[in-house]
Amino acid sequence: MPTPFYHLQVAATLQVALDAPAAHSAFLFGNTAPDVQTLSGAARSATHFFDMPVTQAPRAVLSLLQAHPQLAAPGLSSAQRAFVAGYLAHLALDELWLREIFQPVFGPEAGWEDFGERLFLHNVLRTYLDERDRPLLPASMAALLAAAEPAGWLPFASDTDLCSWRNFLVQQLQPGATAQTVAVFAQRMGRTPQEFEALLGSPAELQARIFSRISEAQLDGFQSRGASLCKQVVDDFLQPPAAGNR
Repeated sequence: MPTPFYHLQVAATLQVALDAPAAHSAFLFGNTAPDVQTLSGAARSATHFFDMPVTQAPRAVLSLLQAHPQLAAPGLSSAQRAFVAGYLAHLALDELWLREIFQPVFGPEAGWEDFGERLFLHNVLRTYLDERDRPLLPASMAALLAAAEPAGWLPFASDTDLCSWRNFLVQQLQPGATAQTVAVFAQRMGRTPQEFEALLGSPAELQARIFSRISEAQLDGFQSRGASLCKQVVDDFLQPPAAGNR
């Protein structure tokens, strides 16, 4: 699934009507928040509200709101509501990635090389896109994320864990900072950072091993469709139709 910086790059392109700077910060942070499980140790299904494989019928957004209907109830602060909107956008984009990219190209049934190597190449691809997108983020992104102040925003993740996750991202967005994406993936997979870096540093190998399977043009098309989907999810949540128009 896309990295937090990929999610932020998509979120930064969306035109979302938010009524306060605090809500804007909360929205951006929400677009990364499901990945809090990287630090908290929670099961992915407990923060993403789907199991694999995903089907053609998206379910994560509905599953979250059915499990925790208070997150869609009237009376939320503008910051919490914006945060939840961003959270839902993340879930929708992850499901789309799994359906259109991971499962058909790298998943258990893809049928080229072995599954363990496909998982490695999938993480190399995610890192490649991460390295492409992180420098494109607005210079203000670190400060915007740092301004997000969780206050009981999620019933299934503590403010302490969310703040630790926020700080982890903010540190990587400081001028001259190094992204931790390779380190996280390498540790998770039992591979060395050098294995990632060797492939990322070789355009010929990237083409032969990854982009021969899914082209950069296809990835660009996915990002455009993903942004449109995120916009729809956010708008539907923030501006639900009036009762008479349902």
